[in-house]
Amino acid sequence: MELRSLHYFVRVAELGSITRAAAHLHLAQPALTRHVQRLEEELGVALFTRANRGVRLTEAGEKLLDSAVRILRDIERTGDEIRAQDAHPSGRIILGITPTLCPVLVPELFARMRQEFPRVELKVMHAGMVRLEEFVIDGRVDIALLSELSRSRLVLSTRLAQEEMVLVTRPGARPKGIVSGEELSRTPLVLGDGLRMGMDALLAGRGIELRVAIELNDHETIRLMVQHGAAASVLPYSSVARECARGLIEAHRLTEDGIFRTLALGVRVSRSASLARDAVARTITEVVADMERGGRLALGAATRRSRPRPTATDATPQRRRA
Repeated sequence: MELRSLHYFVRVAELGSITRAAAHLHLAQPALTRHVQRLEEELGVALFTRANRGVRLTEAGEKLLDSAVRILRDIERTGDEIRAQDAHPSGRIILGITPTLCPVLVPELFARMRQEFPRVELKVMHAGMVRLEEFVIDGRVDIALLSELSRSRLVLSTRLAQEEMVLVTRPGARPKGIVSGEELSRTPLVLGDGLRMGMDALLAGRGIELRVAIELNDHETIRLMVQHGAAASVLPYSSVARECARGLIEAHRLTEDGIFRTLALGVRVSRSASLARDAVARTITEVVADMERGGRLALGAATRRSRPRPTATDATPQRRRA
């Protein structure tokens, strides 16, 4: 099985068309078709079936795709590490990040990476916490910025900071001040699945049950609904800090002590480090620290910390609870 054929197979699967893949690869369509056919003959199964406007993976094709992507990524990382022996980080790094953190952190991250590590190619995938852990474990991302410490034995977690979760409303919709547990329980909310799961975990044992009136998984739409007075929501403060500063939205502390989630970096335990990944980890750590110092992670003076924040190299595995 040739690596080149695997590469061609992955491109056809991603684009869903041999014609489009051939154009993308600058390869004649008959030659690309022969590579696919050779793979199918070697494996003894059909990898694609014809669709209306291209091809679709068979069950066997789906299985090969997962393995092929990992194989090609591992080979690419090995080449990156060899080329990086001159101490200049280079290569492609895929970052996983939650939807709420993506718009507030990624623009600054890209700006700093371009300036400080121009040879590192950064790609971003965003997903909820559960899927991000899966992406880290199966190798689809090299590093992830998580919204809580991972409980998986296969993921190495590094605590970065604490971020406050706040009730957000249209200005004047309620008196300014702390939201009691009783008020939070009776407030109709618009909330997505991921944030609801995260809040349920943070509120466990407090006797507070969220009242979700509208389920919506698009955070930009949630902010707009809050801004127009259509609903209230619970969101991380960083995702609404700019709107609060402009008077478009009001944020209110939940309970006397506040409710905080943990921001953490996650990598797969068995994956060896690389200079490029370390560069991304350091830069993310710096951006989060600047957000914390700038008051963009919590209402009031500073975020709450349960212990001093370690560096990116001080991560310890977080064991899954029994």
